[in-house]
Amino acid sequence: MSVDYWVKNLRLEFSKFTLVGGVNFVFTFILFYLCVRILKINYLVAIVLVSLLGMVLTYCLNHSWVFKPEDKLDFKSRFLKYLFSGFLSIGLNVLALHYVVSKTGFDPFYVQIALIPLIVVFNFSTAKFWSLRRKTE
Repeated sequence: MSVDYWVKNLRLEFSKFTLVGGVNFVFTFILFYLCVRILKINYLVAIVLVSLLGMVLTYCLNHSWVFKPEDKLDFKSRFLKYLFSGFLSIGLNVLALHYVVSKTGFDPFYVQIALIPLIVVFNFSTAKFWSLRRKTE
């Protein structure tokens, strides 16, 4: 496999991953808003809840459209790896969100928006190179 092919494939996967992430962002942001502003759920509990729902959505889309490690959607070992890396991502997100909000008093919505690029890079890396890695890579 040539370097050019690998780079082209990486760009395509990252583009698709980012699109899936955009769909997930809209999905989870709306749910986060509803939980915090309408249902008055604590923002830390809300981000965990909506992130879990977003992980199921993104797993299905990333498995079947972005990385395609196998033809059949696997809800066993790959999903468990994806969940593990997702939980780690959520945990780091919650810690960073809480830390910044508690130290600065900034609105959690804006802090969460600022954290998104870091979360995207972390999530792409764990999916590409671990949980949804093709067996031939």
